[in-house]
Amino acid sequence: MSDNYKRLVRSGLIVFAWLLGAASYASAQSPAYAIVTSSEIRGLSAQLDAFVSHKAERGFDVYVFDESDWLGAGLTGDPAAEALRGFLQSVEALHDLDYLLIIGDPRVDAGPVPMKTLHPRTFGYQSTTPNGWNADCDSFVMTQDPVPTDYYYSDVDGDWDLDGDGLFGEFGDYDATSGPTGDFGPGGVDRGHDFAVGRIPVYSSDATELAQGILHLDAILLKTMAYQSAARGSIGWRRSALIAAEGANRIFYGETLRDNVFLPTGFQDVARVYDATACLVSNPPAGCVAISGAPEATTCSVSNVFSEWTDTPKGVVTWLTHGGGVGAASVMNTTQSALLDDSHPAFTFQASCFNSRPSQTNNLSFALLKNGAIGAIGSTEISHGPGGPNPPLTNPASAGGNAGLGYYFMQGLTQDGLTAGDALAEVKRDTDLYGRCWYWQNMAAFVLYGDPEVGLYQQKAPPLPLLSLPALSALVTLVLGGGIWGIREIQPWLRSA
Repeated sequence: MSDNYKRLVRSGLIVFAWLLGAASYASAQSPAYAIVTSSEIRGLSAQLDAFVSHKAERGFDVYVFDESDWLGAGLTGDPAAEALRGFLQSVEALHDLDYLLIIGDPRVDAGPVPMKTLHPRTFGYQSTTPNGWNADCDSFVMTQDPVPTDYYYSDVDGDWDLDGDGLFGEFGDYDATSGPTGDFGPGGVDRGHDFAVGRIPVYSSDATELAQGILHLDAILLKTMAYQSAARGSIGWRRSALIAAEGANRIFYGETLRDNVFLPTGFQDVARVYDATACLVSNPPAGCVAISGAPEATTCSVSNVFSEWTDTPKGVVTWLTHGGGVGAASVMNTTQSALLDDSHPAFTFQASCFNSRPSQTNNLSFALLKNGAIGAIGSTEISHGPGGPNPPLTNPASAGGNAGLGYYFMQGLTQDGLTAGDALAEVKRDTDLYGRCWYWQNMAAFVLYGDPEVGLYQQKAPPLPLLSLPALSALVTLVLGGGIWGIREIQPWLRSA
């Protein structure tokens, strides 16, 4: 056998082995997406099967589970939450999940997929945190109020009742030598999430409410599939933003986002609705920050925000203000949200209180997910500042406030190109609490309504290129004629194919 022939055979075998190994590696690395819901919702939805197929086409191994899979039939409240999380432990061990979508009634006394009740503000706690910060939970005479959340399901390894007192997710060390204990420590609360979580609420107290919830669910699933399948040339509008700030002391939020996140990312349209009249004078009062150019509106009001939101489509919308279950003060309410353009849905981060409150069945975040938003992040309970002119860019100690979370979420979504679920999960993982239990409450309270796997720049994937006969002939000649050298030459091409 000639040396040339041996080299040709060896080259062919190497190419075959390399391609086989690459294919096996790609198969082994398929990401995993799980959906947990109720058997009733699973049977009634007209779009869930199509949504599962859509995720499979996006390259996911998709798993759908209902309460029959974790013996959760008839369970409500905390027993239902514990049964679900216990089941997710086994699912994670088997499938190494990347995303979890919860579809069902979020109320803490519902079943089979309720939110979990945490107690993040450990009133009276005074000690040091695992990071060594001096901790103080007496600063605002805080009470240890319950906080509904889906955050609990993102970590299936830690014991979130490490001190064993029946109150989950408490701030502070489990072995504090004096005063109340918390659930932080080895084997306890783990902020390093196992997967990103989002929820589509389906309220189901009675048959009428459930039927209406199924209609909303199917519309949201259709909207989500359309968003991720949009043609490349049709998504330019998503690089646009709307920022609202109620009160002159909150303008810092909008200016920091505009100048350091949106404009450097290539956003051409950044609309601002501020209470700016008092600041646009030659000697502005204390609390004002410098404003670049003229904002689109100098009075923050629901009508002005709505006008800017609907004047041109917005890819992202965020605000800093007070809030309640059905509204954000001087910014948005459920009445106006029903009139937004749902064919151009935005990602929202609502730095205000109670906007995602699950006991309010038409809370503002859910109302936006139904119409106007592709993913809505808001707080289920009170969220905390600081709300003064101390942006996280220049004062890291403010990063755990609601404005800081909004800033870094938007940075992850727009600059880093993360999905909404990943952006929120990474903010919660990486933000230093600085010994403040009210920052820990923010981590617990902010949740995502919507699919956690959706990102701002997603579009319909182009088809894989097909090699023409001349190109294929040239490739074969290159490999067989070049031996090992040929293999090295085509490796970059193969990696990019």
